[in-house]
Amino acid sequence: MLKSMQQENPPVSREQLKQQIQQSVEDAQVAARKAAEEAVARAAQGDQVIVRRPEVVTTVGVPPFQPSEIPPEAESIAIAFFFTIAAIIIGLPLMRAIARRIERGAPQPAQIPNDVRQQLQQISASVDAIAIEVERISEGQRFTTKMLADRSREGTVITPGAQQ
Repeated sequence: MLKSMQQENPPVSREQLKQQIQQSVEDAQVAARKAAEEAVARAAQGDQVIVRRPEVVTTVGVPPFQPSEIPPEAESIAIAFFFTIAAIIIGLPLMRAIARRIERGAPQPAQIPNDVRQQLQQISASVDAIAIEVERISEGQRFTTKMLADRSREGTVITPGAQQ
């Protein structure tokens, strides 16, 4: 297929190729000059600003605000930008602290020293012994109360502390 394409188009010499490129460039320059002249003519009729450069004419529309004014959109964008920066400055250290705390996990409970632990065990044993003694005393009190109630039913009244 490559051979058939070469046979259809005769080879172009270097000089011919150079002339074709120069002609294309000249045609483009002429078209650009015509477009620039038309733009100047249109600008003279309407509300457009013309910016001139050497050999190039560019037409730009009139801005919707005065050149000395700052557009309201720019003001709101600037405020949003500074609020974002402030949030980052304040929020980043807070997020780091929270992340570190999560990574560390729950804090370990404080270790109780051995001497305090021994004292607590002694106090616990003493409280248990006191509870047992109080139970014995209350059981003795119930027994005494029951005995006194049985004797009073039989008719004999015994007063505590009286001799028989």
